[in-house]
Amino acid sequence: MEHGTVRARFAPSPTGMLHLGGARTALFNYLFARYHNGKLVLRIEDTDRARSLEEFERSLLEDLAWLGLRFDEGPYRQSERASFYDEAALSLSEGGQAYEAKDELGRSAIYFRPPVRSGNFRDTLRGEIHFANVEDFVIRKSDGTPAYNFAVVVDDAAMGITHVIRGEEHLPNTARQALLYRALGEKEPEFVHLGLILGPDGKKLSKRHGAQSVTQYQSEGYLPEALVSYLALLGWSHPKGKEEFTSLDELAREWDPSRLGASPSTFDAERLLFVNARLIRALPTRELYYRLEPFLEEPLPKGRELLAVEAIREEMRLLSDAPRLVRGITAPVDPSAFVHELPESSVEVYAHVERVLEGQSLEDLEDARELVRELRAWAKQVGLKTRDLLHPLRLALTGRNRGPEMAYLFAVFGGQEARGRIERAREARLRA
Repeated sequence: MEHGTVRARFAPSPTGMLHLGGARTALFNYLFARYHNGKLVLRIEDTDRARSLEEFERSLLEDLAWLGLRFDEGPYRQSERASFYDEAALSLSEGGQAYEAKDELGRSAIYFRPPVRSGNFRDTLRGEIHFANVEDFVIRKSDGTPAYNFAVVVDDAAMGITHVIRGEEHLPNTARQALLYRALGEKEPEFVHLGLILGPDGKKLSKRHGAQSVTQYQSEGYLPEALVSYLALLGWSHPKGKEEFTSLDELAREWDPSRLGASPSTFDAERLLFVNARLIRALPTRELYYRLEPFLEEPLPKGRELLAVEAIREEMRLLSDAPRLVRGITAPVDPSAFVHELPESSVEVYAHVERVLEGQSLEDLEDARELVRELRAWAKQVGLKTRDLLHPLRLALTGRNRGPEMAYLFAVFGGQEARGRIERAREARLRA
């Protein structure tokens, strides 16, 4: 694969949602075109009139944009390119390589008669591939629409596509396509057939393995960076074994097509989730807040939104975890649910913290951390264990045994709200 004028394409059919296999194909074409400083074309293969729907095309375009994949040309639609197919079919007919005949349902269709029935084509990852016994096949169906193999060849030739990068499942089509290129007097593109994506059981990836559409991954709170980073390593390896990329731009800078492989790859839903959690933790706080907003069910504490985001960041694996984690901090607390597990010293702890908080606003995280340092010093001075200080405070503030760093809790609540919650817990303990 030498540097030069490269034109790659992604050519999905709008007959369903974009899934992981299609997203990976789009990504690898994007990276290949960028590596060679070439062009990337988007073509919508919508000749299946019965199954092609505008809503699928719209979803497809939205998913590609969400992933950050930008195209230099298109979208072109095969439904708008009938003149190209008519011209190519006429050329084949005039050369004696196409004829009209009845299809299996007795309707009139146009068939291609290959001048040879066997031969070879080259795949960049797999070398020379031999084929034999290719029979006549339909190039224009009885309804007047072009057959898949014919339309693909006509379009790729007309658009000057130099490299066809797609999944291994397309290999059986390539023999017919190679024969059509030759019959039309066109130069074949370089074929690159990526290895299959398999589930953990070694079978072709499907919903039973946890695979979903790109739209579903987005709605569940995955970052596009996580999906891109994970998909990039299904069929490609980084020269230094790198396993994560924080952005598509970073990946594009480090991507090299010589590291592509033809072997199958295994999809691991837990690994994707792990990558997503890592990238969530790596996002700048304000950017993470921006990403979280569509998932939030109620506003974060006014003026303390970024502190709340920081408080829940470490526990998040999906953006959709945010509402639950926020509720775990800010939901009203009923002290009667935990009052009987509080040690006797908790009354002293609560009373002391109430006095310390009086008049304090705790404007930022550093204020809150200074408060916690002072409380720890006081506990040591009066002979209290750290747990007997922090655990009662955590229960008073959130009603939970676990959660964010104590300083984050104080910072999210501010002095007044924290003092009110602690006071209610103290009164409940006195009544118990």
